[in-house]
Amino acid sequence: MPLKLRVTWRNAASPLLPDALSDVQATADDAPLSLAGRGPGLREFEIPAGAARVALRARFSAAFSAFEDVPALQEEVLSVEQAFDVEGGGASLSPADDAAYGQAHPLVDVKASPGLALAQIRTDFVDITPLWMACAKYTDEYQREHRPGTQLVALGATAGEPKIWFASVPEACKAPPDAGISALVFYRPEGYAYTRFDQRHEMFGLNRYLLRPDPDPGASYWARDVLARDPRDESRWIYLRCGFEEALAASGKAVVMLHPWPNGTSFGAATTASLPDLAEAAIRLLWGAQKLGVGRGGVHLGKLGLAGFSAGGLPLWQALAANMGRVSEVFAFDARGIARAEATILRWYGGDASRRLRMTGGHQLDANAAIQRRLAGSAEEARVSSLPPDKSGYLPGANPRWDHVCSSLEESEKDAYLSADRVWHQFAVYGGWPEAGAPRDVTFLQRFLEASGL
Repeated sequence: MPLKLRVTWRNAASPLLPDALSDVQATADDAPLSLAGRGPGLREFEIPAGAARVALRARFSAAFSAFEDVPALQEEVLSVEQAFDVEGGGASLSPADDAAYGQAHPLVDVKASPGLALAQIRTDFVDITPLWMACAKYTDEYQREHRPGTQLVALGATAGEPKIWFASVPEACKAPPDAGISALVFYRPEGYAYTRFDQRHEMFGLNRYLLRPDPDPGASYWARDVLARDPRDESRWIYLRCGFEEALAASGKAVVMLHPWPNGTSFGAATTASLPDLAEAAIRLLWGAQKLGVGRGGVHLGKLGLAGFSAGGLPLWQALAANMGRVSEVFAFDARGIARAEATILRWYGGDASRRLRMTGGHQLDANAAIQRRLAGSAEEARVSSLPPDKSGYLPGANPRWDHVCSSLEESEKDAYLSADRVWHQFAVYGGWPEAGAPRDVTFLQRFLEASGL
C-alpha cells in the first residue's frame, strides 16, 4: 500500500483562505513531491518507497481588491512547516518535534493510520495585521505612538462572528512562567458596523483603549491626560486614553488581552459558551507564530478573565453567564447592566474561592457598592474591590490623578465637571486610585492585573 500524506485545513471557504493563494508543498528527502490530489482545503501527496524524511510547508495568503484610496493588497496570513519521519518500514509518518515549540507544530494536528497520515492545519484564526493596517483609518497614529513592551496582532476569524479580533501580547508572554497563558477578554462599547475584511475600518476606538495618555500640553486635545478643549466646538473632550498596553507591560503578567471587534453592538460568539475555545485558538495561533511561549511545549489557554467598560458591560455579563465555570476574574469598568446582573455575579463569585471581582464606578457607583456589600467580609477583601468607594472619591483632593485630569479646567467650569458623572464614567476606565506607597500614575487596569491570579 503506498504511503500518502493528506493535508487539510479548516474553513477553506473563508475569503482569508482563497484556494488560489494556498501554497501547500511537500518534499521527501528534500525532493519536491507532485500533488496526487487537490481541492479547496485539501492537498494530497504520495510518498515514494524508501523515503526517510518528509517535510510539509504551507503558506496561506489573502488578497483584497483596491477600494477607496486603498490599493490592491496581498499578504501572507499564516505559515506552517512540519517535518515527519517515515516509520514502520515506510508504512507510517510520525511528526517530528520542532525546537521552537518543544514539540510538533502547534497548528498541525496529525492522525495516522496504515498507509495514510492526515495533517489538519488549524486555521480558525489567521494574522491579518498588515491588511488591517492598510485598510483602517488612524493606524498611522497607533504606529507613531505605540511604545515597546507589547505587540498588537490583528486576528481574522475564518468562520463566525466577530470577524476581527485583536490580541495585545506583552513581552512577559515570550517566556511565561508556565505553559498555561491566561487571556483577558475586553468588551468595549458598540462600534461601527462592518460586514467585510476588505472595507474601510476605524482604529480610533482601539487606539483610545490601547495607547497611553500624552502629558505634553501640546498634544492633540483627545490624546492629552487632562480634560482638553476640542477646537471644533469648544467643548471638553472626555474620551481620555486608557493606556491598556502600558498597563499590560508594567504589570509583568503573562496575560494576552483579547479584543473581539464588535459589528455595531454584536459580539457574536464572543459572548457565548464558545468563548474559551476561541481564546484557546487565538493563543494557539500566537504560539504558532512565535509571538508567545517561545521554545516551550504544551502552550494552552490558562485562566480566563473578562473585562468590560460602559455599554461593553452588557456583552460582559452575557459572556460571564455563558461561561460561569471557566471565568476566573472580572474587571468591570463602570459596566452597564451590573445591577441586573447581580444574581449572575453572586452565583459566579460564590462558585470558587479563588475568583476575583474588580469594579470601578462613575454611573455605577451605587450598584458597585451594593454588590461589594453583599460580598464583603474579612475573608473577601483580597477578592473584591469597588473604586472609588463612593462619590467622595471625585471631590477635590481625594485623588491626585483625578485632580490632574481636572487641572486644565477654568474656575467657571469646575463645579459642573466635578459633579458630572459622565466625566467620572470616563475616568473609571482611564484613571487610577491612590494607594499607600504606589505611584500616582498606576491605572485601574494595571492595579487589577498586579493583584490578579491571571
